[in-house]
Amino acid sequence: MQTRGALDITEERPLAGRLAGALYLIGAATAIVLIFLPGIDITHPWWILAIAVLGALWGTAALVLVPWDRVSPVVSHASSIAGFPTTALAVAFTGGATSPARFYLFFVVIYAAYFYTRRQVMAYVLACVAVLALPLAYDGTAVSDGLLGELLILFPTFVVLAALMAGGKQLLVDLHETAHALARHDSLTGIPNRRALADLLDAKLHTSDPPESVALVLLDLDGFKSANTLYGHPGGDRVLCEIAAGLERSTRDADLLARLGGDEFAIVLTGLDESEMRTLADRLLAEVRAVGGRLDMPGLHLSASVGWAVAPDDGRNFDELFASADVALGKAKATGKDRAVRAPERVATAEARSRRPGVLSGPVTS
Repeated sequence: MQTRGALDITEERPLAGRLAGALYLIGAATAIVLIFLPGIDITHPWWILAIAVLGALWGTAALVLVPWDRVSPVVSHASSIAGFPTTALAVAFTGGATSPARFYLFFVVIYAAYFYTRRQVMAYVLACVAVLALPLAYDGTAVSDGLLGELLILFPTFVVLAALMAGGKQLLVDLHETAHALARHDSLTGIPNRRALADLLDAKLHTSDPPESVALVLLDLDGFKSANTLYGHPGGDRVLCEIAAGLERSTRDADLLARLGGDEFAIVLTGLDESEMRTLADRLLAEVRAVGGRLDMPGLHLSASVGWAVAPDDGRNFDELFASADVALGKAKATGKDRAVRAPERVATAEARSRRPGVLSGPVTS
């Protein structure tokens, strides 16, 4: 199974960005304290101060200015990676192999292990070990100060710490995705629910330049109450599941079928013209009647009423489009059921056409 990082969840990005900002501010404050802490070998205090100022500036920006929910995860990686050279410089200017600034890298490992994928975490662990080993290149006392032994201890410590954090993080990501899926799907039929429908429809309606028409179809079963009356709630549940499966077969992969509650379903479609919408409506009505015939439930006679609306003519947001489709659905029920009606703006035209044979006089669309 391919692992994912917490940054793959949009809601986690603000937490990652603000936590990075807090760590930068902590690092900046620590660097300033090191300048005045007795017993620390400070070789370039002004460079340390400059690093602290830059860290404080970025930390403040990350906390209060950067819109982390709208920026790419690359920005978080850039922020994390920038911590390596600044930490390496801080270590070099505050004692090298004995610098307390080295232990700031523990925070980097913990941060990376939570927010990044396992492969990325291992890269960060190796980078941390490389920063810890740098004093070997310029500090003549690094070996005698025990840096090699320290590296032998810290490297497996970092690996184990990263593995534990990444494993816990992966569990949280999996739980989040499971909860997210359950919140957006109907528990009985397994198809998306009203929330998922509203989110998708809003997303399609708020695109700056929609390439295709967006339609909302509402479908309500006629005679469903008799299923519960004759066969109890288990029988009613069976009807709903079979209807959901039948409607899925009657729609395209690109369409979204959702159960709104009770015996009402909805479909979001794109790219269909008026003629294609009428054909689809006929197919939906026929499928409901066919499901009723296949259920082998004597006394149950199933049909459906359908109303649909198309944006932007019938509504420019979810509420407007839903209201238009709902009025059309009511019109379909009021004119005899087992039929489909276009949105309110066209109801008058439909009524005018109803005087012609075959329109609004049976299970056909108008």
